[in-house]
Order: sequence, then C-alpha cells, then structure tokens
Amino acid sequence: MTSCFPPAKRGCGPASFEACVSLAEMVDLYLLLWGDRPARELAWWGDRSLTFDQACRRAMFMLEGEGKRDRHQRRHSAEVLASLGQRLVAHEPSLRLDRGFEGLRLAVEAAFGLLPGRSPLLVYDVTHRLSYYLGRPAEHVYLHAGPRVGAERLRPGLGRLRRLDPRDPGQLPTSLRTRLAPDQIENFLCVARRALHAGLWD
Repeated sequence: MTSCFPPAKRGCGPASFEACVSLAEMVDLYLLLWGDRPARELAWWGDRSLTFDQACRRAMFMLEGEGKRDRHQRRHSAEVLASLGQRLVAHEPSLRLDRGFEGLRLAVEAAFGLLPGRSPLLVYDVTHRLSYYLGRPAEHVYLHAGPRVGAERLRPGLGRLRRLDPRDPGQLPTSLRTRLAPDQIENFLCVARRALHAGLWD
C-alpha cells in the first residue's frame, strides 16, 4: 500500500490522487476504487437477457439505477432521456451494423438527431453503455469535458485532440497505456484530472 491510498471508505476525490507521488501509484489507487466498474457495467448494460428495446432504454440511465439519471445527464429530464431511448429503438438496424465503437457512436448521434459534435458527453456515455450489449468496446480514448481537462494537464496540447490512441506512446503515458482499457483511461483522466500534471508522464 502506498501513501496515497485512502482509509477504508471509498474516496475518489482529487485529494487522494494528489497524495500519490507517481502516475503508477495513481493508477493503483484508481484500480482500488474503480477496478470493479467494468464488470459491473458489463453485467448491467451488457445483460443478454434484455431485448434490444430494453437495452436501449437502460442505456439512457445510470449504472444499476433503472430509470434514474446519471449525474452526467442531469441537464436532461428523465422524460427527454426516455424519449431519446425510443429513438435508439427506432434506429435498430443502423445501430446493429458492426462498424466498431466509432461507427456506433456516429449511429447514436444520428439516432438522436444531433449535429456532429453536439452533446458529445451524452452521445459518448450512451454509446459506451450500448457497446456492452452489442460487443463493440472502445479502441480509443475519447476526450470531452473532464477527460479533456485531464489530458491537457498531463501534456499541454493533448486536450485539443478529439480522441487518443492508447497504442501511441506519444499520446498516452506507459502507466495508462499498459494497465487500463480505453474506457478506463477516459474515466481516470476525468476523476483524477485535478491532480494530473506534466511531471507525472512516464
């Protein structure tokens, strides 16, 4: 255990990450706090007992909270989110086309009737959730809002990119590229953003 690990209570705030002396330690802490999330997300959003209609409706709301809004979607009412879920159902053929995560993201954006680049966090979150059901994991790290801030703090100029390639050592440090999946890196850049700085790059 390192000095940046919090006491037993789950505490993922920036103060915990700021106590870490290296990016590797920050990843250790992240995995302690968030390491079970991929399995929970797969069980919830990738539940194969759901019909496609049910999976689309579930994808509009928070993890393990049927019909409850995620904090990322607080600006949208539950009614609006449910309506958007119905739009997904109506676009089932295009959503089921196997074009990878990026193709699914574009299909979700089109189903919502959004212009490219509008509501990127909503589009990403719903794509991420549906990707579990459709078996289309992200191959890149998508930058929006919090993750964009984290990337920019880690390396000035990095936040200007729309997405990062985890295979490129010039775009992501070793501790992130080798230990976290793309969606985990996206979440890490968000929750640890205030503690990140260029000196941590490894």
